[in-house]
Order: sequence, then C-alpha cells, then structure tokens
Amino acid sequence: MSHAHSDTTTVSDASSEGMIQDGPTDFEARLAFRTKVPAERLHEFLNWPIYKLRRESEHVSRVLKRIAEAVVNSMENPASTNAFLRGLDLKSISRDHDWRAIFSTIRAHESGYNGYKRTVLIRYLQYLSFRKRLLEYIHTRKQGFDEVDANADELTQYPSPPPMPAPDTGFNAADGLVSEDGLHRFTGDFRRMPMGEALEIPVSKGEKLDIMLAGHLFRIIGGHPPSLIDQNGVTYFLKNGRNMMGRHPESDVPIDQNFSDVSRAHVIVEWEGTERISVIDLSSRGSYIRRKILDTALTLDTPDHVFDLPGWEKDDNEEVTIN
Repeated sequence: MSHAHSDTTTVSDASSEGMIQDGPTDFEARLAFRTKVPAERLHEFLNWPIYKLRRESEHVSRVLKRIAEAVVNSMENPASTNAFLRGLDLKSISRDHDWRAIFSTIRAHESGYNGYKRTVLIRYLQYLSFRKRLLEYIHTRKQGFDEVDANADELTQYPSPPPMPAPDTGFNAADGLVSEDGLHRFTGDFRRMPMGEALEIPVSKGEKLDIMLAGHLFRIIGGHPPSLIDQNGVTYFLKNGRNMMGRHPESDVPIDQNFSDVSRAHVIVEWEGTERISVIDLSSRGSYIRRKILDTALTLDTPDHVFDLPGWEKDDNEEVTIN
C-alpha cells in the first residue's frame, strides 16, 4: 500500500455541477482517486510534533464515527443525510483533494442526489481512515517504540457470543468448530474492527476470510467475484464495486432477517476486480476478523526512507502552523 497519493486533478468544477453531471459511475470513479493522503500532506505530517499528531488522530477518529453513523442513517432515512450535511461544520472537512468543496457542493442540493451524497460520505470515510493510520504510524515512529495498551485485548476481543446452532453451515470442521462450545474457542482469535475505518485485506482466489458480524459468523471466499457465505450455507456473490451488507431490504447483500444481531446497514465490502477487498464496519454492534489479519490491515507499509525527510527530528514543543 502506498502512503501518499499525488492527485494532480482538482475539483475546480465542484462549485458548479461538473462532478454531478458526470453521472453516478463517473462521479464515484473520480472520488475513488481521493482516498489517499497527498504527498505534500505527508511532508507536513512528518514535521508535526508528537502532541499535534496525537491531537489530529483523535479528531479524525471522532469525525470517522460521525460519518459512519450518517451512512447507516442514510439507509434507514435518506432525508437524514440532508440534516447531517446542514449541521456539518465544513471546517472539520479536509481541503485535501478539494474534499471541503465537494461537501459544500453536495450540501447545496437539498433534494435528491441521495446516492451521490452517500458516495461522498463513504469515500471520505476511506480517506479519513487512511489519514488516521498514517498519523498513528508517524506518531509511533517518532516515539521510537510501539505503545502497548494493556487493555487493548479487553477492549477489542470478541465478547462472549450467544448460543449458535450447528447445522450444516458450509464450514468444514477442519476450519474450526461452530458448535456453541466450539464457538467460544473459535472466536477467541477475533478482534473488533475500528468502526468507520476502511481496511484493505488481500483475499486470493479460493482463500477464506472469516468475519463475525455481531454474533454471527460469515465467510468471504476469494474469487472473481468473491462470495459471502452465512452460517446456514447461503451464498451471496459480491458485485464489482461497493457492496452494502445488512438486514436492510435495499442492501446490496441483504442478510437474512433471522440474523437479528446484524444491523440493517452493518458493513461495506468493496471489490474492484482484484484479489483485495476493502471492508468498512458501520455497526455499533461490531464486526470482527482474526487478530493477525486485523494487525496486518492496520499496518501501513511505509518505506523507511520517507523518514529521512527534513524536519523529522522536530522538537515536540515547537509550534507548527497549520495551513
């Protein structure tokens, strides 16, 4: 994964109707190139003191959760997006890739354009999650050690799951027990995904990715297209692009209503025809993947040489002007 994205295109037509007139598909494609941090922003972050990196990361986390909640609410009540956008302080939106201008433009449309508005929110979630992980990576490198939270496992470990029957689920016994007793052992390796953050996960053809949606076990099988299998062995094929999963009847992947712990808009899985997927948890009830996979997805593969840039050794007490 690259860490900075140099986007030479601008959204100079954001104040007009250029992007919206492109149509939904082209609109989505143009926003897809704006989910990475620009190279010039990386240089700026490298010059920030530790306290500012920490403060900005905390701010991004708060915005992430607010927007994730807005995406969920947009499924239940599309009109709620207008209320969210009206109450949004545009100063909290980054100027990178003209995101602030995009939000300003889409907010001006009080009626209609619900699909466009949801697309903006989801793509901005992806940008924010990348920005947050980059900030945390630089913060850790500046400290010179990995911070260890003694309560991390307690906070993120999958809670005691509810009883689950063990019919023919489509899961092989060799892959892990799914009986009620076995499920306690099976889920011991699962950790909760950060809400609202986009995690990129490699899933090659035929590879299995177990994911818990609240108290229910699902499995994603890599392929072209990938597929999702629920506990009852029901298979859902993912479409190219964004797949909203949940119990809402208008979800791209409508989960069985009997899985009552699954939220109506629970998780987004995006597949772009490659052997990677992007997963965004939207539910307060949580989505869980195995610890090793989560740790890998949360780790930015930043080359060490970027930290040779001037200003890396800035003093923590030095004042830095924010543009």
